[in-house]
Formats: sequence, structure tokens, C-alpha cells
Amino acid sequence: MTKIYEVTKAHRAAQKLSLRKFTDEINKDLINTSVTYGTVNRWEDEINPYEPDMRLLFECISTYKDWRAKWAADCLQSMWPDLFNSGIVCINLPNGK
Repeated sequence: MTKIYEVTKAHRAAQKLSLRKFTDEINKDLINTSVTYGTVNRWEDEINPYEPDMRLLFECISTYKDWRAKWAADCLQSMWPDLFNSGIVCINLPNGK
């Protein structure tokens, strides 16, 4: 089972982004929602794991058509693996960058 910190680190590393730049990119086109550098830092904390807000994740999925939507979907799957692995929940993302 993949943990949130693993999902976030993997996506951030794949995009070659610092924590601050990752935060900026997540916030880029969101309306009435934002995250702070400190929050993103806590998502990568292996000792005291912190999960992203579900509303933020769904907003990323509906706003972005790139790696940010994939990151959000991967976070949701990490948070509720039984729902996704059973086929009860499935997120189909459009093809994007």
C-alpha cells in the first residue's frame, strides 16, 4: 500500500519541483482553495503522516488535466485503497500532459 508521503514525493520528484514550487503549482488555478508550503511539507512527513483534504483533491481532479490531477487521484487511492481496489470507486482522468 502506497502512503501519501510516497505519492507526493514521487510526483514532486517526477516534475523536478521543490516543495515551494510544488505548492505553487498545486495552487496555480484553484479558486477559493489553497495550500501552504507547511501543509505540503506535512504531506511528505513519514513519521506523522498528514493527508490532503479530500475537497482539495477533487478540486485538483476537476481543475487540472495534467500531473496534478494524477497526483490527486493517486492520493485518493492511497487514502482508500479498499474502495479503489474493489472497483467500487474508479477515477478516469482525461489524457493530458
